[in-house]
Amino acid sequence: MLIDRIRFGPAGYPIDAPKERAFSYLREIGLDAMEYQAVRAIPKNEDVLSWVRKEASENDIMLSLHAPYAINLCSEEKGEASIKRLIDSGIAASKMGAGHITFHPGYYGKMSGEDALRAAIEALKRVRDGLNSLGINLELGPETTGKPSQLGSLDEVLRMSEEVDGVRPTIDFAHIHAREGGSIRGRGDYERILRTIEGRLGDLNGLIIHFTEVELAKSGIGERMHHDLGSGYGPPFEPLAEIIAEYGLRWIVISESPLLERDSVKMRALYMSALSKVKDL
Repeated sequence: MLIDRIRFGPAGYPIDAPKERAFSYLREIGLDAMEYQAVRAIPKNEDVLSWVRKEASENDIMLSLHAPYAINLCSEEKGEASIKRLIDSGIAASKMGAGHITFHPGYYGKMSGEDALRAAIEALKRVRDGLNSLGINLELGPETTGKPSQLGSLDEVLRMSEEVDGVRPTIDFAHIHAREGGSIRGRGDYERILRTIEGRLGDLNGLIIHFTEVELAKSGIGERMHHDLGSGYGPPFEPLAEIIAEYGLRWIVISESPLLERDSVKMRALYMSALSKVKDL
């Protein structure tokens, strides 16, 4: 997906405005992106889809869509239904003007990691073929996942991107942090991750980024729950803001904190502060 500049926005409609004013409100508070949450139901009402497209376009809000949680591309039992849900998500995304579908790839279950990954890759090829047959061209974004039982390590989503046309991962730093037992503590940890992504994809621009602070599970591995920015949990956003500013990255940064657009505004402010320092150098 072509992203023209760094953009910030919430995962879902804003909490401080009625839905009918959602997009104009995001613009008013300085935000310019939103991830439409289709996590429990895919929108099919043509009037709603047209309204979202019109409002987002008129207010310069770039959209992505989060597909249903009920997707498991690793499962023989649920695989066919999961493929259909992703294709239906693509139809909805195309009609509302979203260029990227974020989704959780699935669970290992009793499969080995490699077998689960191969099953997901083959399923994604079928999704791609299904969307192509409908004339729909958008990105499929397997998300880095936060629990060790889930398919979706950084390596795995990069493998999906390397092996299936039109797949570009959604990078959730909180999930990477939690999955790796609290691994992101500072700038060097972000740079390690970004070097890996750039080395595998060839470019850091054009990524959909999810961000929140996250509480680890009692075991110390995996996520328990999301927290507000500045809550004291990791990962810290400030070092990432510095990297975005210094590298001039063109990303969509989606706030998944409980405070949604309020924390998007905070993230943007931290980025602007970092950018002003870069310009002073």
